[in-house]
Formats: sequence, structure tokens, C-alpha cells
Amino acid sequence: MELYCHEVTVRFVERAVVPPYEGSMIRGAFGRAFKESCCPFPHDGGGCPLGEKCPYGYVFETSPPEGLRDFSKNQQIPRPYVFEPPEETRMEYGPGERMRFGFTVVGRAVEYMPYFVYAFSRMGETGVGRRRARYRLERIFARNPFSGAREEVFDGEVVRNRRLAVTWEDAAREAERLDGGRVRVEFLTPTQIRFRGEVAAGAPAFAALVQALLIRIPMLSAVHCGELLREDFRALVERAREVRTALDETTWVSFRRYSSFRGRAETLEGVVGRAEYTGPLEEFLPLLCLGQLTHVGRRAVFGLGRYRVLAA
Repeated sequence: MELYCHEVTVRFVERAVVPPYEGSMIRGAFGRAFKESCCPFPHDGGGCPLGEKCPYGYVFETSPPEGLRDFSKNQQIPRPYVFEPPEETRMEYGPGERMRFGFTVVGRAVEYMPYFVYAFSRMGETGVGRRRARYRLERIFARNPFSGAREEVFDGEVVRNRRLAVTWEDAAREAERLDGGRVRVEFLTPTQIRFRGEVAAGAPAFAALVQALLIRIPMLSAVHCGELLREDFRALVERAREVRTALDETTWVSFRRYSSFRGRAETLEGVVGRAEYTGPLEEFLPLLCLGQLTHVGRRAVFGLGRYRVLAA
């Protein structure tokens, strides 16, 4: 499995009024700009007539490869990208101020990086936020958040073919820095995880967190990286039940967004804050570290389900 993480910097040329959760604004504007950039066909719910030969069809209307139909029939197919909204929550930006956000691409979707760069630039021309504020796409860096490596992809004028793949091995090395008996998980954006038919109002149980990651990451790997992981996931979740929640300092938050594609308002919600887990954690640490980049739970493409793993 390969992930490609990017840091995108834009500079506003006029005052911007943004929603409380910028991730929904960025994802919505990106979808419109990306479709205008590469797909001339109308989409009425039946999908693009070109299917996955169309960049938009693959990225936004992903369907499972032929050999994975049964594997994925009970799960929504995860899209091959994740947004990370700015960590600092702001309601507006003045002219000349910068906004930075993360953009992670999964597996073969990295081949469409020139389309993504163009879509980010197009978003700046048409404007974002309540006032449709325009911005200039200033810079994009490829980065490996575990090693600290960085490569410039876009300098404001030229797009360069720079790729820094983040792999399971990178996550495993990162996990070696953590205590195998106790970790802290900081839920940075609303995280909603369903476990055994229920959504907890507080920090998810560790087994719930592991199960959600074991649904999302193998699906991303199979659909977008061509590698089907065959592990005894049920046994892993059972062992995760031995880990208990030692600290829960989370709260439930909820945002409203309007989807122009669906023509209705939607709710983005989940827990934010921190939790500490204690018990036999070591075998799960690489999974937890990789999940920081894929996010977990509902609406991950909007940037929800983002968390950070730290030593307790």
C-alpha cells in the first residue's frame, strides 16, 4: 500500500468567509473544479459513461475491480483521496493571508496529480467560501510525515513529477517510537465510528477503532493499490478488546453543510478531543500510525476522522 501526502498552500486575493469546518468547503469546491477540468459528461446518478477511464469517474465514483465485487458488496468503496483541513479554525481570511491544507492520494490515483493541481488552481479562479473568494495557488509539497522528507511539486508556475510514497514499513518504523502498553489518541476532526450497530457518544472503544481501520485500510489497498490483504481480521478485533480506555476527554460536535450535488443540507459530526488506551497495544501500533493518514470512520474524504497518535 502506498500513500502520497501533500501540503497545499494558497494565498487569498480578497476577503474570504469560510464555514466552521473548512474541510467541507475545500472538498465541495474541489469536486466541482475537478469535474469541470476533466469530464464533459453530465452525471445524473448513473455514473460517468466512460467509467474509470475518466479521471472524475475513478476518483469520485469509484467502483470495485471485477475480482473484488464480492469482497466489497457490503461496504462503500472508499475514494482514493483524503483532505486534511487547516488545524487552526478560522471564520475568515483577509487579502494576502495564506491557507494551508493537506491532500493525501492513495495508490494509482497519484497518476492524476496534474489534474488535481489544475483543479486546485481552478478553485482559486472561481472562488471558495460564502463570498466565493478568489485565491492564488502558491505552492504544493509532497511530504512523508513520518520521515520528514519534502519535495516541491508546484512552485506557483511549474508542476514537477515528485512523489514520496508512504508505506506500511514507514508506519511500522514510526510505531517503534511508541509505548506498547499505553498511547494517547487525539481526535483532531469529528470522528464517528459505528461498532456493533451503535455509535458511541464518547471516545470509541479501542476494538471499535481497530475494526474501523481494518475495514478502511484493506479496502483502500485492494481497490487502489491492487493488493488484497488476507488476515484474520476478526481475531485481531477480538484481541483489541483486551485494550481498555484509560482516559476519555472527548466531546461530540456537529456541523451542517449544504451539498449542491445532492441538493440538500447534510450533517458532519463526531467526537473530538483526546483519549488514552492501555493494554497489549504493540501489534496494533503500525495500523494506528498508518490510520493517521487514511483517517477513520465516516466522511474521511472531507477530512473527518483525522487523529494523531502520541506517547501517553
